[in-house]
Amino acid sequence: MQECPYGEKCYRKNPIHFGEYSHAHLDAIYAKGCHGDSNEYDIPAKYSSELINIQLKLLEKLFPQLAGKDAKSKPATTAKPSTMEATSSAASTSRVVVPAQADTSRDSSSAQTSTGRAVTSNQASSQESTSKLEKKAKLERDVRDYVSVVVEKGRMARKLEQAAPYNMFLTAITDSKPTHREPLSITLQEIFDESLGEIESSVQINFMIDIGWLLGHYYFAGILSKPLLVLYGADDPNLVDIGKFKPQVTAIKVQMQSPFATSHTKMMLLGYADGSMRVVISTANLYEDDWHNRTQGLWMSPRLPPLPEDADTAAGESPTGFKQDLMLYLVEYKLSQLQPWIARIRKSDFSAINVFFIGSVPGGHRESAVRGHPWGCARLGSLLAKHAAPVEPNIPVVCQSSSIGSLGANVQAWIEQDILSNFRKDSSPIGRLSQLPPFKMIYPSFGNVSRSHDGMLGGGCLPYGKSTNDKQPWLKNYLHQWKSGDRHRSQAMPHIKSYTRFNLEDQSVYWFVLTSANLSKAAWGAFNKKSNLQPCLRIFNYEAGVLFLPKFVTGEDTFPLGNARNGVPAFPLPYDVPLTPYGPDDTPFLMDYLHQ
Repeated sequence: MQECPYGEKCYRKNPIHFGEYSHAHLDAIYAKGCHGDSNEYDIPAKYSSELINIQLKLLEKLFPQLAGKDAKSKPATTAKPSTMEATSSAASTSRVVVPAQADTSRDSSSAQTSTGRAVTSNQASSQESTSKLEKKAKLERDVRDYVSVVVEKGRMARKLEQAAPYNMFLTAITDSKPTHREPLSITLQEIFDESLGEIESSVQINFMIDIGWLLGHYYFAGILSKPLLVLYGADDPNLVDIGKFKPQVTAIKVQMQSPFATSHTKMMLLGYADGSMRVVISTANLYEDDWHNRTQGLWMSPRLPPLPEDADTAAGESPTGFKQDLMLYLVEYKLSQLQPWIARIRKSDFSAINVFFIGSVPGGHRESAVRGHPWGCARLGSLLAKHAAPVEPNIPVVCQSSSIGSLGANVQAWIEQDILSNFRKDSSPIGRLSQLPPFKMIYPSFGNVSRSHDGMLGGGCLPYGKSTNDKQPWLKNYLHQWKSGDRHRSQAMPHIKSYTRFNLEDQSVYWFVLTSANLSKAAWGAFNKKSNLQPCLRIFNYEAGVLFLPKFVTGEDTFPLGNARNGVPAFPLPYDVPLTPYGPDDTPFLMDYLHQ
């Protein structure tokens, strides 16, 4: 049984993870059992009692025969399945976990995992135990044992239709019941809902992927056997050989040229049996915590039908050029496995898409006569200069992300020179753009996180460190609290990333970007200012997002803010306005707090 690579720092709450990895510190606590009849474990002070209790409850479900007072006289070791065995069986078998030395005469339902799926302990059980186990009825798998928020099937197509013209959602929050009913909340299962089409194949591009958890969703959606191409950024041993156990899954680690670079995009390509397809761009990794109590954003394209066989090669483009930009982005991965999907995109009708694709790809990039700046902050600037309605220079640029990079010694170093100089652009004459707009940044404070649904663990998605923060004390003057009372998400820490300009006086939004890109040079790029040649924008990461420009979405100059206007629904901002600045005693949440 492989030991969890995170050891005592493991924050996982996914039952599949605990079926694959052992945790010595948890086994030691679990083996001692509870205090008498108190149902409470003796948890050392150095651990988070809240997290450890959750993890121990998972062990109770997975290995119930070792729980409680009887465990005191039994060893903590269990005959768990190997990592790949557990992964390959995730959400696809109905066998039962049987720990070594377990009393199999107990009712088999007590050994069912919290996901409703299970595996045998093979040689660890005696022949007699195995024969008894075979007499037990197979356990039915229930999606409610695996997914925190379950929405009735068959309704997603209608929900998407009602979300027009923005098609932008926030993920449902487990501990915020109002979000379960909110029309603009979404769950992962709904993305695969049969009302949107019969999925025949798909691509998942993401940074972190818990493949067992993801395949569980594919199982409950009835598409587990369909071809799945996975491109991932974070190292994960479960993905390396997944094809040997799940031949329908092809997993490829995106290779980066720099240790500072990240394949950070979160995108889905869904192919349907009728030849149509769909594009989904989100901010959420594909593992349980990101779809639990964290605020995530997601844009879903309309259904994109196939073009006629004799269609012109330029046919089916959207007014925003989304199709061409997406294909150019996918080409940058230089992977033969993506070629069939690039061909499928070329033969699909993207004309119904009303947003722009905003991507970042690693490398040094210069402006071209044909496309202008192709990627990163300069790409957004090019589009704003061409299409955005004039904006008064006093209207701030509001940035919001789940991490913050090293921004320089002062606000001028990168924020003003590269970010504001691009994000301020609009279709006004050049002379009006001499003044930089104010800069505002939304990032959770220590108080925001401590009051979150998961307490301090809610900050697990906010990897901003003390060492970086200490180098940029000026940033605090621009920071604002995370508040989302209108969307019932003030206690759901934001992993969403968004950038916008809005005017509270006339209740207008000029443009909005939803993206995987945090506020960092690696994500958005930084210009080489020492070069005598044409400025080169250096980008490290793969990122993907969408730009909402009113001209293409509603045909007007601005989106309404707060209330509908002239029959156009208000733009669904993910946070409350007006913004709330940090107080004198507020500090940004730092990842270091979780290690103290």
